[in-house]
Order: sequence, then C-alpha cells, then structure tokens
Amino acid sequence: MKKSKQYSTKRNRRRKKKQAKVNTKLIIAVSTFLFSGLMVLGSTYAWFVSEDSEVNHFEGSRLSAKIVEEFEPEFEWQPGIITKKVIQVKNTGNIPTFVRISLYEYLLTFKIDTADQTGNGNLAISPNEVRPIVDQKDTTSWKPAAQAGGTFLHEGHNFIAEKALVPNLLTGTEMYKFKDSGREKTELHWFQLAFPDNIYVSTPPMGTKNYWLYKDGYFYYSELLQPSEISAPVMKNIRLSESAPNKFKGALYQLNPIMDAHDGTKGLLSSWNIGTSGELYDLYWDRLSD
Repeated sequence: MKKSKQYSTKRNRRRKKKQAKVNTKLIIAVSTFLFSGLMVLGSTYAWFVSEDSEVNHFEGSRLSAKIVEEFEPEFEWQPGIITKKVIQVKNTGNIPTFVRISLYEYLLTFKIDTADQTGNGNLAISPNEVRPIVDQKDTTSWKPAAQAGGTFLHEGHNFIAEKALVPNLLTGTEMYKFKDSGREKTELHWFQLAFPDNIYVSTPPMGTKNYWLYKDGYFYYSELLQPSEISAPVMKNIRLSESAPNKFKGALYQLNPIMDAHDGTKGLLSSWNIGTSGELYDLYWDRLSD
C-alpha cells in the first residue's frame, strides 16, 4: 500500500513537471509570435511613389518633339532602392530642332501616428475621408490637402496629408537646380537624382558631342536633332537615401520633365533669353539661320 502511494506521488510530480514544460513552451511561442509581429510593424515600409508624367511645351504641324522615358515606377519604394528613369527627347517633326529640358520635383508627406510612443513610425489613419482629398496623379491637389489635413485613400485606409512641396511652373524659377546646395536644406535631398556623364555646367572640350549644358535650371542639348532622331539621355535614375527618416513613410514623390523645342532660327536666342554672349550663345549662334 505504501509503495503504491509513493508511485502515485512520483507520477503526479512528473505530470506537473511535464505540464509546466508545456506551459513554458506555449508562453515562449506566443511571446515570440507577438514580438515578431511588433518587429514587422516597426520595420515595414510602404513608399507610395506616384507615376511620373512629362509635359511637352512645343508641338506644331512642322516642328514637333516629345519626351521619351524609360521608367520603372516603384510603388513600394524602400530606402536604398533605385528607380530607373531615363529621360530623352525625340524629334517627331519634319524639320531639325533644338531642345532643352527642365525638371520639377513634387513631394507630399503624411502624418505619423506617435500615440503609442513606440517609435514604429506608422502612418496616422483618419476614420473618415477628409476633403480636399489627395489625388495621387494630380499634384495640384497636394498642397490644398496638406493645408487642410485632407486624406489620401490607399488600400482602404485614409492617410492624412501633412506637408506638400509643389513648385510653381509659372515663375520659371522653381525647377530642379543641378548641384545646388540649397536643395540639400530641403526634404527633397533624400531623393537622390543620378545623371549621366554627358552633363556639363560649363563648355566641354572642343569636339565633344551629344551632351547637355546646364544653365539656370535648364539642360540645353548640344545637337540639332534631325527628324526621328533621339537625344542622348539627360538622366539615369532616382534613389531614395538609405538614411531617409520615418517621416517619409508613405511619401508621394514625382519628378516631371518639361521640354521646350525650337527650330534652328535666331529667334531661339530671344525665346530662351540667351542674349548675345555667353556659353549658350557660343553653343548655338553659328548654327542659327535668319
């Protein structure tokens, strides 16, 4: 009887130890799952990058040109990811043409939810739509939405617009400035634009062909494009800096090229405000006709 009681006691102890091990494993498994879930929430980004668009300023019956792009949009753009964006110009008319390009950047950021104080940087969500709403492809809607806390609907969530950088095309002064230190002081500097080696800020060595000469916000192509001819690229790609802060989580960004075309007459000098001297004048004057 005594032996049977001792055996029963030992069996109960083993059963309790086994239950304790099972409970411990269960707690560890649940904790690990919850922790990994928090890690995913804290590190997942969804960079909503709107598709870029180009604008052609000159298209007539005889003189016609258009922007040609090789563009691979990233709609979930992580820091460090490179987006291919090759920009060229094609003469689609039937007479030779000179061309120049300017670039305009647009940026819209959204409010970050800091209520939980965990630093995960998730975007704040509005329970309802707030007008004026953000139209991803219409940049004229970005600034009004940011000023009024308007929302952007994406995958069933209303994200709240916070700050918009939208250039004024009418002034002709708010385009992208090549190698401009002023851009480094703005939030746009996190978007790193890569250019080919054929971009010059001063006249290149004699004999250089198929290059772009940058002056005051414009990239001027060196060659007179013949009908159906395509220029050398003026741009290669865009990269979001690896050190971009969480405030750019979900940011909308656009880079829009605008192109001007002109025939090979002396009217180009006044139309493009080149004047009668300087590097741009030297680039074109001896190839212009009356």
